Amino acid sequence: MRAGSQRPVEFRPLRRGDIPSLVRMSRENMAAIVKSSWGMEWQDEPLLEWFMDKDIQTEVLEEGGEAVGYYSLEPIDKYLFITSVQLRKDHQGKGHGRHLMERIEDIARQQGADGVELCVQDSNDNAKGFYDHIGYSVICRRGNNFLMRKRLGR
Repeated sequence: MRAGSQRPVEFRPLRRGDIPSLVRMSRENMAAIVKSSWGMEWQDEPLLEWFMDKDIQTEVLEEGGEAVGYYSLEPIDKYLFITSVQLRKDHQGKGHGRHLMERIEDIARQQGADGVELCVQDSNDNAKGFYDHIGYSVICRRGNNFLMRKRLGR
């Protein structure tokens, strides 16, 4: 349970029944960003493929028995790559995003990864600011995406 939370917050493995709400959460958070960054409509298919991929680990953040966030991770070279991390809009700004990222970084350390990487769209100023605040640095830019990385100490 997180300090300051009124309801228990815990991580658990993805369940098939979670998929519709996680897709809806991702679409609500990302459709406008994808449209402004790439001029494309949101597509559910890549997300569904990640959820079904046995090499990508997905955990759900649950509060009071309800899925309020999730992350999906894929080991790539010496880093753990975040293929997706989302938090329901009504749960943002309450420390849950930091909790998600701390969990991801702990997993990376447990797996012996050198750090964590993710991509963030140029137009997603809130996310870029958040990742910068918690120690992620821009490594490179490809089109409208920034690759960000946080090296972890062992």
